[in-house]
Amino acid sequence: MNVSDSAVFKIKDSVDLFLTDDEYVTAYYMNSRKRREFHVSLDTVRLLESIDGHSSVGDIKSLMLEANSVSPESTERTLESLQALKIITEVPREDVLSPSDSERFSRQINYLAEFFENEAEGQRAQNRIASTRIAILGCGAVGGNIALELAMAGVRRLVLFDYDTVSESDVSRHLFFRSGDVGMSKVDSLAEQVHEIDPKVHVETIQAALRPQDDIESLIESCDFIVNTMDEPYIGYTSAKISRACVKHNKPHYIAGGFDAHLASTGELILPHITPCAECYARYFKKSLKGWKPSHHPVEDRSLEIGGLSPMSLFSSSFAALEILKFLSGIVDMEKSYKPRGEWLFDGMTLSYLDVKRDPQCPVCGERAVL
Repeated sequence: MNVSDSAVFKIKDSVDLFLTDDEYVTAYYMNSRKRREFHVSLDTVRLLESIDGHSSVGDIKSLMLEANSVSPESTERTLESLQALKIITEVPREDVLSPSDSERFSRQINYLAEFFENEAEGQRAQNRIASTRIAILGCGAVGGNIALELAMAGVRRLVLFDYDTVSESDVSRHLFFRSGDVGMSKVDSLAEQVHEIDPKVHVETIQAALRPQDDIESLIESCDFIVNTMDEPYIGYTSAKISRACVKHNKPHYIAGGFDAHLASTGELILPHITPCAECYARYFKKSLKGWKPSHHPVEDRSLEIGGLSPMSLFSSSFAALEILKFLSGIVDMEKSYKPRGEWLFDGMTLSYLDVKRDPQCPVCGERAVL
């Protein structure tokens, strides 16, 4: 890599440096919790002391030559090494974001930049998050929390889809509904909460149910990313319908939520023709559960509603939001590092992942797919 004399560097905000015995520097990368130790010369220590976020490379070269008799070539090589080790980063010459957004998301940009070569890339990642239009279908405990967490992270374009109104039980299970919201449509109440977080978010609300005969392709086509948490008539049906449309139009999507007894689902990121789609999961369960029959429950008169706790919903939504943000920001290659659906058990506090692979024979995303 070539270092321009006009470039300005600073020690990364996420890196702590410690000098031991005047010859060992320990770099502690706070965002990744990694630690590295280097044997350094006194000239390198002096060079690190001169990197102040304001002086240009040309100025530092002159200073090191005059004060320490270090050649410009040697200074440049050391700067290149420090940059490669992600100890220093170039100060952006022009802000990608507005000053207010740079301040608002400063800590998040700091974190994102850890995965890139410089701070400007962290700002560009934040811009990608802001410009993505996301539809969230189902605004219950999981879907609503995802909407709020994405708004907090800087997503500025949301479509909220749900037919229901807020009930008394929703107030105890959803972190964002209040007693005064009872009887109000979920999408309108959630939109108000989003705007309280960030008035700059453009929110479109759709109060409707997803029926078998409904055409959702125009909605899918108009968005960049889709999240499904709708559990009525049941999550398997809505996921199959939505995932089929998403694969057809090559739209990345996330299937989130889903509870049974004391189990919480992380959900799954679906990248069309790369990861398993919803139909692949359905075929996996059909095969793995072949011959299985549920045992008779001793209690005949049971509520139709599956129980759960608000923190369990928050676990599922936070996991989903993290995976979505990883994908939107591009901090890692999600084609290689995506997680299949995980199941978290409340009693043992354990998380395990299903061994689901993309099915070559899948009628939706396989080799002979028919959409």
